[in-house]
Amino acid sequence: MNWKKFGTTIGIMWLAYLIYKAITLTLLYSFDGLQSKPYYEFIYFIIVVAITLIILNWTKTLFKQKIRFSPNIVSLKQQWSILIVPLFLYGIDTFAILPSITKHSFYIVMATIASALGAAIFEEVRDRGFGGIGLALSMENNEWKPMFIAIVTSFVFATTHYFNLLMPNAPTLVATHQQVVFAFFMGMTSIVLYMRTGSIFYSILIHFLNNFSFWTPTSDLSQDNGWASMLIFYALIPGLYSLWCLRPKKSEMNLKYLPAKKSD
Repeated sequence: MNWKKFGTTIGIMWLAYLIYKAITLTLLYSFDGLQSKPYYEFIYFIIVVAITLIILNWTKTLFKQKIRFSPNIVSLKQQWSILIVPLFLYGIDTFAILPSITKHSFYIVMATIASALGAAIFEEVRDRGFGGIGLALSMENNEWKPMFIAIVTSFVFATTHYFNLLMPNAPTLVATHQQVVFAFFMGMTSIVLYMRTGSIFYSILIHFLNNFSFWTPTSDLSQDNGWASMLIFYALIPGLYSLWCLRPKKSEMNLKYLPAKKSD
């Protein structure tokens, strides 16, 4: 294990998030009520895209790698079934509300898209792209490497959601705990899509569909949900899916598109 590269990867993942959070919290506390204004979503989009561009540059500078955005259709054709579970879990609600799009103004629809897409691009580039590449270069290839990368990147992705408690219109602690659990297992499914295709296109798509919900003044407030249904549908099912896809027997397939650590 190259612990220096491992530490650098985790440190920069957190640094990128803390930069984003510091900027957005400063804005939210400087301008009263900004969080409940739809135009904040466009400001948010600009901020996260700017930080994403910095992460892409860090990836090239530190790792001499590029994060692939273009869909690897050839690879997906050979294993199209890996999209079924993520689409069902994270896209079904979006597909259900899309027919109601005409009930909302163009401005609200665009604000919704900006919010959902901005978060999807930023978090997938940071956690699956940069994190996946950095951790892949930190250790030698072995049958447990994909599982290790998935757990570590998902843990970082999930725990950053605790900072939502600092927002002016913050969710409850229970709702935040549920967000963290939800995000961890969503991260596991996302890294599977990234590993199997070598592209973050599909994880961005799933993330966007999950985040898509027509904007309201209280849309940033997460609601407490029943733990039982949440753990079954958003922990057990994606957990089993991820374990099955990341099992050691499939290590060669999961390592195919990840860069390999060079010999010291």
